[in-house]
Amino acid sequence: MSIKAVAERQASRNQHGSRTEEVRKVIAKVKPPVQQRWSFSYRYFSEIKNFGLDSAKVDKKWALSVVYRLQELSKLTISEVFESRDVAEGTLRFHEIDWKSKNIPIKRADLDWIDKDYLNNSEEYPIMQIAVSKAEGRLVGFFDEQNAFQIVLFDPLHNAQPSNYNGYQVQLCQPLGCEITTLRYEAGKAIARIAERECGCAQDLDGALSWSKRRPGLALVIPSSDEGIFKDADELIEMGLAKGYEEIVRAGIDALLDTKARVQE
Repeated sequence: MSIKAVAERQASRNQHGSRTEEVRKVIAKVKPPVQQRWSFSYRYFSEIKNFGLDSAKVDKKWALSVVYRLQELSKLTISEVFESRDVAEGTLRFHEIDWKSKNIPIKRADLDWIDKDYLNNSEEYPIMQIAVSKAEGRLVGFFDEQNAFQIVLFDPLHNAQPSNYNGYQVQLCQPLGCEITTLRYEAGKAIARIAERECGCAQDLDGALSWSKRRPGLALVIPSSDEGIFKDADELIEMGLAKGYEEIVRAGIDALLDTKARVQE
């Protein structure tokens, strides 16, 4: 079949098929083999308001509890959890999130950092929750097409689906983050505010945060036991006599080669 014929047939399918059907063709889900064990990924993990670790109510040992829960799940097969109510409804409390539940502070659409092919296909890729322990929050995520469980959110205070246990109250917590994630979080909030001005600055800032190195760079390593060398080099740069260390080293090499050439003459 020619390329043109294939393109025409694909176009015809797109015209008559729904968006959900298109998604299924792109990332059709593989049925897990009977003995396939759990595997986990943090490709779509994020911290957001009400789903972070910055709260006096979140014990510092909670992250370790997550590790032990993942270790426990790694020993089970996927089919064991799905097919055994005792396992799924026992300590795991493994089930799909009810987005219509009382006082839930988030909607599926709010998870907009997940690829749209997953996010827009709730039938094949439902968002699930797993208990970390009986009273210590949840992990929120979904199984991708290869049946790896993509962890999307930490829910240490069980905010994804408030219950009568705490009077259906959402307990406040914020992203804890590291220096880089905190910077990105604050920059993201600033970009959202700037975007309302319609000046184009928000797009420039967002582009800067999304920057990626397109060309391999060179690193200059200068071994030395004399700190004075670097002090002198910094002074030369400050005086405008050189643009950087590389230019200073190049000048030194050229000078040595010139000296050698004169000696040989």
